Amino acid sequence: MSFPIRRLLAESSGQRVPEVPQVLKPVELSAGESLAGLRREVGGPRRPLRGASREACRRLDAVVDGLDLHGMFAKQEAVVDTTAGPDGLAYAGYRNGEETDHWWIGGDLEHAFGGAAPKVITLLVGAGNLRGRRRPVARTEKREFPLELLTSERFLRSMNEPITSIGFGADGHQLGTRESFWLLAGSVAKLVRALPGDGPKVRVVFRVPAEEYWLPLLPALQEEIASPELCGRWFAKTRRDRDLFVQGFTGILDKMLGEYRNRVTVLACDALDHLGNRLVGAVARGEQPMVSDLHGELRETDELWKFVLSPHHQEAVRRELVAERRFAPEDPPRLDGLTGLVNATDVVDLLKYGSGGPAIVVDEANAARRMLGLAERFAQRHPDGAARMAGIGPLGKILGGSWGPGGPFAQFRGDSGHLVVLDPVDSSRGQRVPTGDLFSELYFVR
Repeated sequence: MSFPIRRLLAESSGQRVPEVPQVLKPVELSAGESLAGLRREVGGPRRPLRGASREACRRLDAVVDGLDLHGMFAKQEAVVDTTAGPDGLAYAGYRNGEETDHWWIGGDLEHAFGGAAPKVITLLVGAGNLRGRRRPVARTEKREFPLELLTSERFLRSMNEPITSIGFGADGHQLGTRESFWLLAGSVAKLVRALPGDGPKVRVVFRVPAEEYWLPLLPALQEEIASPELCGRWFAKTRRDRDLFVQGFTGILDKMLGEYRNRVTVLACDALDHLGNRLVGAVARGEQPMVSDLHGELRETDELWKFVLSPHHQEAVRRELVAERRFAPEDPPRLDGLTGLVNATDVVDLLKYGSGGPAIVVDEANAARRMLGLAERFAQRHPDGAARMAGIGPLGKILGGSWGPGGPFAQFRGDSGHLVVLDPVDSSRGQRVPTGDLFSELYFVR
């Protein structure tokens, strides 16, 4: 290319770019500050936020030390998203070849990485990131709306026409999904390649939402706004999509891991996968499953589900979240209804995989933070309390735009297959670049 693509922030034509992060501004170090290097602030007012920067770097060092990561060279800088609450959301930098990539690190790291060295670590990859990128929509003859609105009783009462089709919106979700694969695979590969030769095996649980996209249809099915045939087609489509996504992600990960591939086992699942066949069969028989039916069946699955769905534990966690709301930037997660069921599956996964070694969420930072905040509260109430969990939120370089070596990024235009990368000096000039080449240049592990 005639100009470095790492100087570019990508905003494709018609793509709804996330609000956080966008504009990056350098923050000068004060005289005598012990934190070496340049801190960078994402969005918001220009202010130092030294505490968030220092803590982000400390947390990355804790992961490096806790897993004995060789070749993971932390760089003493941080990107701080000042729109994520009063304390910001800080991403620590680490070297990837000649470049610097950034991770947010969360969780009780002393508990996650303390004690005996693990034989297996589990990386829970993708669900929150893919949920954010892929927003299903339902359509009637007269309008289109987010599928998740069907979980609202008030919205259901306003429906006076049947749903004719379901799909994903035209907001460029394909581009965002493909970027997610490269971003997440790169973070997984960096971890695996940095582990010591005699270190733990790695289990990658690639969590593609599928069955959770079915749940909003259940109330509509009961109100006869959605037909069994419509539901059946949607069930089949999301499962086909999951198979394709697993193939795509695994192919990218294989290329990045190379000779390290034999250390990794990839499991593909949705957190509600075991309910899938039950729902397919029930709807095909003309039944109308209810949320209470699903809760009852899950409680019989194993003791973890019984524990997490216990009204006593859920109410205790709810009270705690409400009490701490003034200190938290996000609203307490809902624990009831269909939304609560999705949140509960995240908790069950973390408790399950965190009982045999660290369970590390590798996902969009806000999603990982919410998952950990909820799961850790349940873990504190579990009889053995042994679950070890942490979170890694990699900062994207296209839809979300982290820092490049030359300063703020220019825009690019294009579709999901090819992008026109604009010359940062002359925006009337550009170069048409295949998306795969761009992702490879930005995210490949070095």
